[in-house]
Amino acid sequence: MEKDIIDVIKSLGEFMSIGGAEASKIAQASEILGVEFAEDFKKYTQTFGAIRIDDIDLCGVVDYDAISTVALTQEMRDFSDFPMDCYVIESLGIDDIVCVQKSDGKVYQYAPDSELELIADSLGEYLLSENDVRNERSNYWKESAKDL
Repeated sequence: MEKDIIDVIKSLGEFMSIGGAEASKIAQASEILGVEFAEDFKKYTQTFGAIRIDDIDLCGVVDYDAISTVALTQEMRDFSDFPMDCYVIESLGIDDIVCVQKSDGKVYQYAPDSELELIADSLGEYLLSENDVRNERSNYWKESAKDL
């Protein structure tokens, strides 16, 4: 049975939240992008807006471009191969690689000029997983910090 996204987030420990988005704002964001948001994403962003937990900045329907699903998705659409049926849920901050979600809830890694790579069946699974994406990002930033 799929775990509730709100329960998953609360189980992860301490996190920072921007504050929930109104249902009308979420619907407007969906319309702007021309995609249907997955149910878990709508519930998450309506409750929290966007969150930061550990090394994850999970995007949402917020007015801050750096973590705005709308702003980041529109930016990524500058790449000709960005899938139009996806929206950004997290920017990894490395080589334009992002994690995206489709309306069925599945989460993928997108990198320009590469095939989408399925990394989780839901937003909750993505947050709970110790996936390669998160490990690569952590290692990349640790190495980058050594050069400072």
